[in-house]
Amino acid sequence: MSTETVIASQKPNWRRRTYLIDREFQLKYIAMLSTMGAGSVALFGVLAWWAHTSAVETGSSSEGFAGMTILWLTVLGVVGTGAALGLFGLLFTHRVAGPVHVMNLYVEALAAGHYPRLRPLRRYDELKRFFDRFSHAVERIRAREADEAHALATALNAFQPLATTEEARAALQVLEELHSRKRQAVDNPISTRTPLLPPP
Repeated sequence: MSTETVIASQKPNWRRRTYLIDREFQLKYIAMLSTMGAGSVALFGVLAWWAHTSAVETGSSSEGFAGMTILWLTVLGVVGTGAALGLFGLLFTHRVAGPVHVMNLYVEALAAGHYPRLRPLRRYDELKRFFDRFSHAVERIRAREADEAHALATALNAFQPLATTEEARAALQVLEELHSRKRQAVDNPISTRTPLLPPP
């Protein structure tokens, strides 16, 4: 067996077999898109049938008029469906892009060494479940850092009288700076509307 065959056989199969990852979210918009598409086709079919039956009832002299009517109905159907889907896409992307934008600001704040001041999403925003988990994770990290800051403060108070050498005092100063940064980050969450600067 060649080396290429062994490497190929060891590659993991990343093909996704589960297409409904978030069933509620996906089925909601699948149903909305299907309803819009089916409604547009049904409306066009009804109007085309009306034009055809009108031409049959009035005789062959109206066939040209019926043909033009169906042509204009087709044009209006295409334009109307495109406009409706465009507006739907704008609304949908706004409801998704808004939470993603907010979480992006939160991630930037965390990367800069700050904790963001979390706020709830708007009423009709999507991704609320993911946003709640993200917010919970941020709060857990913040609580853990608060515990670490408290542990550092306790250790500093205990070792302060024992720092009699220059090396020990320098080490304690480093720990004090670390404690100060942690305490400042935990006690002073920032608004993501303000410019993000790295902690001092």
